[in-house]
Amino acid sequence: MHLDCPFPLEAVPSRFRHVLLGEFNGRCPSVREVDEIPDKHWLTAPGMGPTSLQIIRNITNAARQQEVSEIASPRLSDAELLRRLEGLQEDLRWLEAQLKARMPKAQAPASRAQPRNAK
Repeated sequence: MHLDCPFPLEAVPSRFRHVLLGEFNGRCPSVREVDEIPDKHWLTAPGMGPTSLQIIRNITNAARQQEVSEIASPRLSDAELLRRLEGLQEDLRWLEAQLKARMPKAQAPASRAQPRNAK
């Protein structure tokens, strides 16, 4: 799980799930958003106690550690990165062709166009 993933509401008790959703006006926040709220604030919320806070911190700490370990360790070999780059370039060429096909035909430049009042 990454910090920018939605917070796993199913991993917390239902009473805290309601507190969490209330804090974010009914929307599911990201793990990062939950992590940024200080413990002191969480503990003042009704229905929130040290046990629920510990569940939250276990989730946010695990996400933070995973993100750090992914940054620190190389994930793809040079050959894999090159294949991925070539695939992305191919996708880009395809998108460019799609955009060109959908754009209106270019009009003649103004210098070549005949003036309206020309006789």
